[in-house]
Amino acid sequence: MGLTEQQTEQLNAKLDPRHVKKPSGSFGPKGDYIEGWHAIAEANRIFGFDGWAAETVDLVENHAPVTRQDGKFEVSFRARVRVVVSGITRDGVGFGSGFAKNIGDAYEGAIKEAETDAFKRAMRTFGNVFGLALYDKSQAN
Repeated sequence: MGLTEQQTEQLNAKLDPRHVKKPSGSFGPKGDYIEGWHAIAEANRIFGFDGWAAETVDLVENHAPVTRQDGKFEVSFRARVRVVVSGITRDGVGFGSGFAKNIGDAYEGAIKEAETDAFKRAMRTFGNVFGLALYDKSQAN
């Protein structure tokens, strides 16, 4: 299989600064990032709705739930997500933490965050439009 010339051209394009988000608050991303929905939209645009697949191949709870002083539950997970595009397989590892008054909500937030983080890390290996450019300190792309 392999990527088409048009797909390769799109993957080599510069990352549009309008899609770059800045971190906010003491939790969450520590540096500039693209949002998960944007990575999915770009995958659909470049590869087609049926031209790629993602699978969570590993999901591990980092520690037992903790009850914080504010009464909220805290949990965290590590995930590994595999992305396959035109016969090319890439894995990404991500982390997620959840804080909520309801333990189910804390789990949901942590799991979704870990999977999204892992997905974006796998996708960045396909090029600048998936956030690879954010790792270049010169910000050339």
